[in-house]
Amino acid sequence: MKEHWNEIKKILKFGVTGVMNTAVDFVVYTVLVSVCGMGLYVSQMISYCCGMLNSYVINRKWTFDTRNGFFSLELVKFVVLNLAMMLLGMGIIYLCVEQLGLHKLLGKLISTVLVMAINFVLSNFWVFRNKGTTQGEERR
Repeated sequence: MKEHWNEIKKILKFGVTGVMNTAVDFVVYTVLVSVCGMGLYVSQMISYCCGMLNSYVINRKWTFDTRNGFFSLELVKFVVLNLAMMLLGMGIIYLCVEQLGLHKLLGKLISTVLVMAINFVLSNFWVFRNKGTTQGEERR
């Protein structure tokens, strides 16, 4: 039961962090697209990178309780995963806006929800996986 509670806490922390990252991402995206008139995809890349930096700083310690240094293989995995998620997000925005004719902010919202779910799974099981523990063993 404790193992399940630990995973639930991790999901909740990831969610809270994700809300903060999403706020950073969405505000930057909205300003770049709506105020600055910048293109959708350049805006997406810049805004996603802003949210990504926030995500790494908070998730590595608070959500996943990593013991690795800031500059580590974990950072490389995080960047690789998030670059892949950024491309996936851009693809979803393209599909929503260009192919389905949805509003650009609605396309961004749909993209954000889907990418966040995939990102949690891969962050938990690949990026921030603590190799020093076995499944079911609690981190201290």
